[in-house]
Amino acid sequence: MAVSTAVALGVVPTILEQWTTRQWVFVLVFTSALILVLVGWVLQRPRGLGVVISLYPAERTQASRVSALKSASRAAHSTTLVVDRAALWPGEHSAQDRSDVADFVARLIDAQIEELRAVGGAEPEVALYVLAHLQDGFLLGRRLADDAQLSLAVMHLSQQAGRSVVPGVDLGSSLRAALAPRQRARVTELLASTMHGRPQLVEISAAAGQQRHRIALIVRLASAGAMIDDARYVAATGQVAYGPEHHTGYQLPGPVHENGPCGAYVVVDTGNAYLPDDSALYAAVTTYVWECWQTARQEWAQRLDGTTPVEGLLFFHGPLPVAVALGWLTARDHLTLIHHDLRLARGTTPPAASG
Repeated sequence: MAVSTAVALGVVPTILEQWTTRQWVFVLVFTSALILVLVGWVLQRPRGLGVVISLYPAERTQASRVSALKSASRAAHSTTLVVDRAALWPGEHSAQDRSDVADFVARLIDAQIEELRAVGGAEPEVALYVLAHLQDGFLLGRRLADDAQLSLAVMHLSQQAGRSVVPGVDLGSSLRAALAPRQRARVTELLASTMHGRPQLVEISAAAGQQRHRIALIVRLASAGAMIDDARYVAATGQVAYGPEHHTGYQLPGPVHENGPCGAYVVVDTGNAYLPDDSALYAAVTTYVWECWQTARQEWAQRLDGTTPVEGLLFFHGPLPVAVALGWLTARDHLTLIHHDLRLARGTTPPAASG
């Protein structure tokens, strides 16, 4: 860049005058020098921070997917931070506390941003390349809400486009803005059933041990055949298994005696179909689900006594960026994403239709 700048300013053209007087030579050299200056500036300018986050334990990590995320980040950003749980805790046998892991990752991101800010003097754009369980992504989103950045995007490892990395959801105040009519129409077209544009809150009949202050938010945004029925069953009974031969795979939080039936549930369902890889659609769906949660919580609080704090259990299956964004949006709410463990549900016999 220094040499090219010198050429552009006329140092080298002065030397060229001793060799030729043809004008086109000077124009060619000058134009080439300017192009090299611009190319050098583009290559050297800051392109933000990419953070590759793999939160699967060592025995579950998929190296090829982590490698794809690393390559995408390094191609798009000046700096890449890799946080790989399998590398940080290679001998891990028992799971670390999920909240502690999310807090650790958020602290690493914040430290890297501070370092880049000190060097460049500006707030870097940050993109997250996350590979994790939905519950871990949700908790990470909640934790990141405490460290607001000017620009924070969650990328998506697409299964529809040959594992290419595509934009997911941008975490920002726009997620809390009311949906435009066109956005709302596009979202509702994807849902299996809606009433007056919004799913209805369904009250669960009174039962022993019922946790009336809890409501279940059941969200299916990807293919998972029995997910809605299983989640309804858990919400309505407080039981995670139909019997010894069929476990739903869900793991409710807290002691068993605190996990009775919920007071009500609401379902947001795309009908066992995957969402298209479209960041604008992801953002609209995230806002829609958040609106459903806010409306259901307010309605249920009014049905109780108007003062009892309402808690939510989120049964979620869908794109990881949406889970992260929902965690970010509901960081101050009493909403817990219910972990679904396929290893518990695997090899079971489906319940009877009457179950």
